Amino acid sequence: MGDWNVEFFQDSANREYWPQYDLGRQLNLATFGPNELVTEKVKTKIREWAATKPPPVRPEKNTEALYRPIGDPYGIRVLEIHAGALDSKLNGSLHHCTLEFQHGEPFGLYASSTRCAVSSDDLATPVSYTALSYTWGPPVFDADFVCDGHPMKITTSLESALRHFRRQDHSVVMWIDQICINQADRAEKGQQIPLMSRIYQHAMNTAIWLGDAGSGSDAAIQLLEDISIRLQFATDADLDPAEFERMGLPGPEADIWDSTWNFLSRQWFTRLWIIQEVILSRDPWVVCGDSLMVWENLASACMQLATTGVSKWMQMNFSEGAISGSRGDVAQLAWQLDQIKARALGNSTTLFSLMILSRGAQCWDARDKVYGLLGVVDESHQDVFKTTYASDYTAAKLYHAALIHHISLDKRSWSLHEILSAVDHDTSGDSGLPSWVADWSKPRETVAFASASGSAGIYTAHGKFAPQMLKIDAEVNPKNDKELKVKGLFFDKIAGVSEAFDDPDLFCTDPASKNQALLVAHNFVSRLEEYAPPHTVFSAFWHTLVAGKDGPGRLKCPESFAEVVSLILDESSGISPSLPGQTYSKRQLRPKGRGKLELENLKSRAPGETFQEIRTAMRRALRNRRLGITSKGYLGLFPKFSVEGDEVYVLDGCHVPFLLRNAGEGKFRLVGEVYVCGIMGGEAVSADASLTDMMLT
Repeated sequence: MGDWNVEFFQDSANREYWPQYDLGRQLNLATFGPNELVTEKVKTKIREWAATKPPPVRPEKNTEALYRPIGDPYGIRVLEIHAGALDSKLNGSLHHCTLEFQHGEPFGLYASSTRCAVSSDDLATPVSYTALSYTWGPPVFDADFVCDGHPMKITTSLESALRHFRRQDHSVVMWIDQICINQADRAEKGQQIPLMSRIYQHAMNTAIWLGDAGSGSDAAIQLLEDISIRLQFATDADLDPAEFERMGLPGPEADIWDSTWNFLSRQWFTRLWIIQEVILSRDPWVVCGDSLMVWENLASACMQLATTGVSKWMQMNFSEGAISGSRGDVAQLAWQLDQIKARALGNSTTLFSLMILSRGAQCWDARDKVYGLLGVVDESHQDVFKTTYASDYTAAKLYHAALIHHISLDKRSWSLHEILSAVDHDTSGDSGLPSWVADWSKPRETVAFASASGSAGIYTAHGKFAPQMLKIDAEVNPKNDKELKVKGLFFDKIAGVSEAFDDPDLFCTDPASKNQALLVAHNFVSRLEEYAPPHTVFSAFWHTLVAGKDGPGRLKCPESFAEVVSLILDESSGISPSLPGQTYSKRQLRPKGRGKLELENLKSRAPGETFQEIRTAMRRALRNRRLGITSKGYLGLFPKFSVEGDEVYVLDGCHVPFLLRNAGEGKFRLVGEVYVCGIMGGEAVSADASLTDMMLT
């Protein structure tokens, strides 16, 4: 554990010591009244701007239709939610505004300092509004709302938010996509989506509605507030849960930790659109029932949870899917939003990198995997993609166009490795996509070996063909944009594969009956009698089990893994040694009672930490992959769609090898990235090796 001044925390946490936490801050919803952010100076600028504009054209109102057309390219509607008691009928009115007016110098993503819209009926009148960020839920519209006298149906999740934010004594003004955009008008949606960046930037503030209070949610918010303070000076990357109470936090057995995990697992955190909504909002607030906190505090708390290892502990104890599940580390996901914001504000991110980071986020229309990110990248991306929801412009066409645009950028903005590593789904089907273009409508099925997992530096399979600044590793065929020209070096073919590992796990209790994944791996590898130096069959086995990485996946696996794998493997298989070349440490060879390393030791701190790292690394490496042996006798991890005869290639500028399926005439289909023990450091690339031109289709 790091050095902690516990008395300092316990003494100061209850004092007004932390200047960044303004206890007087409140979430004030926008009204048609004064807004302190719209100063007299700003009002003067608005009047001066209005004087240069022609009189607004007001479309004649059709009393039979709820929505008037939006003729202004910067035009939006805002919703006035009429005052009413909590249980009374919900009703409101729409008001047309424009976001054309901007003032002040641009800063990063923020095009101006403007924090309001301007009335379309009177261009000299500023209109303040609160933007709502929430979860639509299933597209079932069974709740009632009356807008300008017109009954309409809304989702129950929105009804819950409206009842919460409605005031009894005055109306409030909000921008809410479900009501302010005519959802039945595809053309209007295509015009409004590109304005999302301005909508959230110009808002007075943003209310993030997580839903009604649930079991323990109020206490969870309070704990997150405490964590954002108490752990902000933590230096320990693996805080022992036994130290929680010394830090003034609940003990590891407290139910509040489960409640906090459930709070961070709410559906809002899985939405793709929150990336844009959080990043572009200047004053976002998180609201759950009657509890609220500023977004910065939540992001800070999640950073503390992630960097101290507490979120990993929560994940292992409270997540049903744990590491192998789709939820992942929810605290890491929330913190990642703030990291994306920092990068986006500095214009240091690309559309493709955001697509990788948001791969697991959810949206109802698959095209929003691209459209939902355009507001947080620079205009060079926005100008290329005109938002359209026309039925003939499919998600496949959009994904293909997005990648071609990415490749057309300056070479410093992309690498072939990150493009191909994004593909981890079956590419043999009729998706309408070339095999080298990721289907972003599908979540990742594996943890990437490198690049997307932040561990590209661990592998150097490219050898002398390393990526270089401004060197073009690949280019789209100018005669057929569904083909990608690459250069590669053939290594070997797959001679056999194991069954796929769907949900692998590792246990130190009752290993003979529980460690089915380990036994499947052992039975498959036991056909090998020798291995290419410097590895033995055993060392190749345990390195491949973890893909050569440590638990977090940021460093090469330590040699300390060998003795723990050796111990568990023998206890699981009932054989000693289980594999050729198996090693035994001095601790394993000691007599019982004389310091011998046994399964029981794996519950103690040091050996137990090593075991948990191996368990984590193995689950990340094996999930949705197969073990495979090549014709030359090399062991590796391959996509679950691999078949005998698929070919392993080292591609120019790529950190890991890739598996290709020969389609004839020099053309190949990408199957996915691979780990092959013994060539991940460039061993397959000889000093006189040369690359061959190839075409991916």
